[in-house]
Amino acid sequence: MASLVAATLMAALPALADPMADIVGRWRDSDGESEIAISRCGPALCGKIVWLKEARFDIYNPNESLRQRSLLGIQVLTGFKPSAKGGLEGEGYNPADGKTYRTTLELDASGSLVVRGCVLGGLICDDDTWSRQP
Repeated sequence: MASLVAATLMAALPALADPMADIVGRWRDSDGESEIAISRCGPALCGKIVWLKEARFDIYNPNESLRQRSLLGIQVLTGFKPSAKGGLEGEGYNPADGKTYRTTLELDASGSLVVRGCVLGGLICDDDTWSRQP
């Protein structure tokens, strides 16, 4: 009987695991231009640019007063929580166009992070695959 209870508890452990824990860490974008540190922000995850290959500024920001700020240190991922569809959902700021998109984060089979930004209710999406950094 005790072994049955132990087996049942062990089978339940993956369901109790935190779905956000595997995404916490440092990630490099697919073109190797920046690294984003994803961490807990209260009950959600957020991400900030922590490394840039070359100095860049937030020149496309819709707020004109922010266009001279460095991209280094800005938060680009906000409010990521588990989605009913799997993965995490939140908002992603794209410094390349100054827009914020509904974004999903999902680990693929290789352990890379697939970042998908969408518009028009998900009709148009663009993916980027990030690699984990030490």
